[in-house]
Amino acid sequence: MPHASKPFEFNERLILIFWGIGVLLITMNTTMFNVVLPTVIVEFQINSSVATWLVSGYSIVFALSAITFSRLSDYIPIRRLITLGLIVLGISSAIGFFANTFLVLLLARLFQAVGAGTLPSLVVVLASKYIPVSRRGKAMTVIASTAVLGFGLGPLVGGLLTEQWGWNYLFLAPFAVLLILPVIRKHLPSEENKTVKFDMLGAFLVGVSAGGLLLFVTGGSYVAIIFSVPAMVLLWKHLHKSDIPFIQPELLHHRSYLLLLLMPFTALFMNFATLFTVPILLDELFQRSPLEIGVIMFPGAMLATFATIVAGRMIDGKGSIMVIRAGLMLLFIAFLLFAFLGNVSPYAVLGILFIAFAGSNILLASANNEVSKILPVQLIGAGMGVVQLSQFVGGAFGAGVAGMLITVQQHLPPEAIFRNLFFVYLGWMVIAYIVFRLYLRLENSDRKHLSDNTSSSAASRK
Repeated sequence: MPHASKPFEFNERLILIFWGIGVLLITMNTTMFNVVLPTVIVEFQINSSVATWLVSGYSIVFALSAITFSRLSDYIPIRRLITLGLIVLGISSAIGFFANTFLVLLLARLFQAVGAGTLPSLVVVLASKYIPVSRRGKAMTVIASTAVLGFGLGPLVGGLLTEQWGWNYLFLAPFAVLLILPVIRKHLPSEENKTVKFDMLGAFLVGVSAGGLLLFVTGGSYVAIIFSVPAMVLLWKHLHKSDIPFIQPELLHHRSYLLLLLMPFTALFMNFATLFTVPILLDELFQRSPLEIGVIMFPGAMLATFATIVAGRMIDGKGSIMVIRAGLMLLFIAFLLFAFLGNVSPYAVLGILFIAFAGSNILLASANNEVSKILPVQLIGAGMGVVQLSQFVGGAFGAGVAGMLITVQQHLPPEAIFRNLFFVYLGWMVIAYIVFRLYLRLENSDRKHLSDNTSSSAASRK
């Protein structure tokens, strides 16, 4: 496995530019459907909880795809994995374009997620393997910034396409991703193809565990939790027995790593919760059309892109810890403002979105960078795959919990519904900050222990 300190075997700048374009289009595809959720709910006569599966179901499958492709990157060249993923994305997009029922629409979105999971997950692996630590924060932030821009463009483009031609045309946008495939394939570093026995059972158990838990949390399905809990137990046992496990057991015993996983989970939880909540808020409280909703959400994401770029420089200069703390603080401030000012005007929502998007993406970029530093080289591929799983499961739960809370509060006035939602998000931010403090305490304790052992060894040699 190449070490990050070795000379580059590829054009770093060119790869980051085109990969960034791909990530932009993928994230744009992720959020385009958020602005049409009110339209889909009315057209197919479904409730908010069912509609969330266009977002949460997509996120769960995306997460499983991300960790699967990240895990396969230890054995199969990234060039080959990217090709497979983008072909699946193209086929599923074609199916979605002709969808005329909610079931076909949902299935097309789920298969889209399988292909879409390749680009954002494998770029983290690529950066962790080939880009030195001194520039890794900047590289991670370039990708995070394009993701922020994609999240912002998604509602705008989605609203425009929907008003002009209808939501079916949203499925045409991902075809543009296929145009970058030849460039990426040509300039990726050469890698050997290794024989691999993929852990299909482990992947299946992860899917049942996460999907069942999401169904229980968002829909109160006791049948789902009956399957989910045993799947978690079986998964734990299986990972410790399998020769090539889907998730390496060493990661499950790395305490600092496990605590840090809550940061990317929280970043995407809050991002997707916001992206699901705000369009419905703008529709319910201010009667805005899909295009108007996109126009309101776009500036916040654009401004957050520049904030994320600045954060990347701070990560390389001052370290990840300070930036993680800043991301948590910005998210807390954003949801506090949403709770008290979100019902005042659409312009107040626009301003607060900048803080929320900046906070979630700063948190995500800095947490990914911190994880890449604490993991040994041999665990980076698997470890960053689990990070991808964590963050997109967080996104699925963010959208799912938002939809569930809106549905169960239908008897309340709209203003009360959304205020309660934002207070729930604030409560989660408090939990996330407590876990972050525990991580810092554990890391400081481990460093002190290592320092004491080193001093003792030096003294004994004398």
